[in-house]
Amino acid sequence: MLYIAASGSSAVPKNAIIHFIIQKSAKDWTKSFEKDLELRIEGCKEKKRKRDDLGSEKSNKKEDVGVVLPEKLVQNDSLLEFVTRNPQFIYQSHIIEDMIRQTSEGLTNLRCPIRSSEGTGGAYFMQNSTGDKIVSIFKPADEEPNAENNPHGLVASSNGEEGLKKGTKAGEGAIREVVAYLLDHPINKRRSFKNEGTGFAGVPPTSMVKCLHAGFNHPEECKAKFGSLQKFVENYGSCEEMGPCNFPVHEVHKISILDIRMANADRHAGNILISKDEEKGQYVLVPIDHGYCLPESFEDCTFEWLYWPQARQSYSPETLAYIKSLDAEEDIATLKFYGWDLPQKCARTLRVSTMLLKKGAEQGLTPYTIGSIMCRDSLNKPSILEEILHEAQGSVLPSINETTFLDSVSRIMDRRLAQVHK
Repeated sequence: MLYIAASGSSAVPKNAIIHFIIQKSAKDWTKSFEKDLELRIEGCKEKKRKRDDLGSEKSNKKEDVGVVLPEKLVQNDSLLEFVTRNPQFIYQSHIIEDMIRQTSEGLTNLRCPIRSSEGTGGAYFMQNSTGDKIVSIFKPADEEPNAENNPHGLVASSNGEEGLKKGTKAGEGAIREVVAYLLDHPINKRRSFKNEGTGFAGVPPTSMVKCLHAGFNHPEECKAKFGSLQKFVENYGSCEEMGPCNFPVHEVHKISILDIRMANADRHAGNILISKDEEKGQYVLVPIDHGYCLPESFEDCTFEWLYWPQARQSYSPETLAYIKSLDAEEDIATLKFYGWDLPQKCARTLRVSTMLLKKGAEQGLTPYTIGSIMCRDSLNKPSILEEILHEAQGSVLPSINETTFLDSVSRIMDRRLAQVHK
């Protein structure tokens, strides 16, 4: 630890500047005493690393990750590494490889993570090797709202506590960020880490990683963290800073499809970035922050775009063809291959939301109408979709299998949609 006290006496030049070159990751504290300044610099505690910190052995602590634990990690002592549970899966896309490589080079060259001042969880801007560019965003699972190391004091009384949104759990947001990317299929293709194509909705490339740095929030010992790493997208700000009238209809519709299908419980204007296609001269909307997708219930679903004029326009033939190609069972199988065996309630959410999107689109309903069926009008009044599920649950025996239950949901949904369509 380095301790320095700078005095404000006349012996010290008023505008004196002292430069420190610190070769290792460290934390610093400053404290003012009238004209004096105390600076303390402390490096990350060097202790004998356990194999589950950066080695290749499996950790026994599920709370370290929240949802997914790696079965096998890359056997090196790097600051950043890709994480997968499937031993058959070896290669990821070149885009993700490049993102991880640039982020790792930044850490190696002492480019410290920069914590975002926005949001309720820990999110860090990761720099490239020269420090002149942000290349990715890292969100540690243990720093999510209600998780044990949340940097804003939003810490629950116990692990596995419900997240800020109904039907979610603290620590599961990181894997949901990856899920949103995996299920954002490109047109005429199925998403995979090997598929380089941009998804229909444009979710930035996202991967689960393990990262070690003293700049993260470590109330106690400094250790590696699991979390999501998402490619940084150059932007002009978020939709909070611009009215929706200038947004192309397709850009709004693509996000509506993602949010309805994923039953997004946290879509607001602040997590839709505005970029631009310079060739076409049009704005491009980039959806981010998907930590509250696929909740166990539909209670907190909310879509900012529901109130935009584009949402009241019909889907185009190309968009309808994309919706028709979606398959919830294929999606569940894809997630299982990449390490997330979707919990039963979350799987039901995906099946029901995909069913609603496809049936509604087939009947010519607009994003506004379909979204209004999923979202509540008020906090205490269930949505139409919640009413459909409640009726279906009352029409079958509790021990009935999922297929029979979904058949009941489908019949009731057809009836309710016919009433809406009149």
